[in-house]
Amino acid sequence: MKWSGVFLALVVLAQLRLEAAALDNGVARLPPMGWSTWCTENDVLPCYDDFCNEQEIRSVADAMAANGLKDLGYNYIVLDDCWGGGRDAQNNIIPDASRFPSGMKNLTDYIHARGLLFGVYTDVGTTTCRGGRPGSWPFYEQDARVFASWGLDYVKMDWCHEPSGFTAQELYTNMSQALNKTGRPIFFSICEWGRSDPWTWGMKVGNSWRVGPDHLPVWWTPPFQQDPGQGQGTANIIEHMAGLSSYAGPGGWNDPDFLMPGYWWLSENEQISEFSFWCLWASPLIVATDVRVLSDKKHILNKEAIAVNQDKLGIPGDRIANYTDGGQVWAKPLSNGSWAVILYNPNFFESVDIPVSWDQIRGWPAMQQAGNKKALVRDLWKHENQGVWAVGFLGKRVEAHAVRFITVTPYGA
Repeated sequence: MKWSGVFLALVVLAQLRLEAAALDNGVARLPPMGWSTWCTENDVLPCYDDFCNEQEIRSVADAMAANGLKDLGYNYIVLDDCWGGGRDAQNNIIPDASRFPSGMKNLTDYIHARGLLFGVYTDVGTTTCRGGRPGSWPFYEQDARVFASWGLDYVKMDWCHEPSGFTAQELYTNMSQALNKTGRPIFFSICEWGRSDPWTWGMKVGNSWRVGPDHLPVWWTPPFQQDPGQGQGTANIIEHMAGLSSYAGPGGWNDPDFLMPGYWWLSENEQISEFSFWCLWASPLIVATDVRVLSDKKHILNKEAIAVNQDKLGIPGDRIANYTDGGQVWAKPLSNGSWAVILYNPNFFESVDIPVSWDQIRGWPAMQQAGNKKALVRDLWKHENQGVWAVGFLGKRVEAHAVRFITVTPYGA
């Protein structure tokens, strides 16, 4: 058996053990891709307060079906904290009739007819986080049945106004079981902000779990109250994700929160870095800005980067080197025997050279370590091969906040 066959066999065995512990609801073999309402249209500040209505959702569905996003794999449409209208006399949750006059079942049918999937947001408590709309407590099973009757494919549950006397794991497990009882495969997104280390228990409860606070469309922030000790910018999230890869895999994924492409205060380098890392981590690619306009979001259309995210092994990447000058190296194995590698410069101003040697990459073939150490390197943003490199590769003068996103394939082994 070739070296790649031996390595991949070991990888598959490890993944089978992980999948055995995963939530058995038939979804999330690969990370989800799609769009959320969160930062597209609202009444206050971008990404502060959500706003959505039936007309907006229909127009987004039409756009995604026609502008290439669906063909790339972006197939979920998810309403965030913007749709709830209260409960009826039987305590069934209902949408805001002024925004969704046709009802949710009708809207679901419209979205499904375009080859897309549909989901909504709820909360573990009695009311939602921002809009004060109805949460699911104490109606978890009833809400699950209503969501299934609408034909939903995705449910996100937030962490506000939680009832006392329960752990986060207990509350999310209750909703997870309620969704499973419906018999409909529904992706379950745990949004607990990382406060109780959900990566340690999320795999058997949900299909994704937020590892930290809300992601803001900025590069860096100081720690805020939502999750003390961790900021909400892209750089903060990158640092927080180091070491979490072993908790995720087919069936359940570490969720660093929404992608925020298109904001003018994020540089091109910063937006490319964001998308590259989300792809390497095998994290959900849920875009929270207006996907009806793609002229300022072209990097989310990068097929080679998306292929890393959607690689069938489903192995998240992690940090393998952290140099004293600030440069970092992250890597993940791919199903074709290659590795995806990010050379990352988190410095605020200084450009740095960032090396990676093949011996640093876990699983690199022993026969190469003993002799012929060569690899074909491909740049996923330039979309071109960088030649065959012996021993390792050097990312020259990587700019601040930027990455080199490459694949490396052992050559001549």
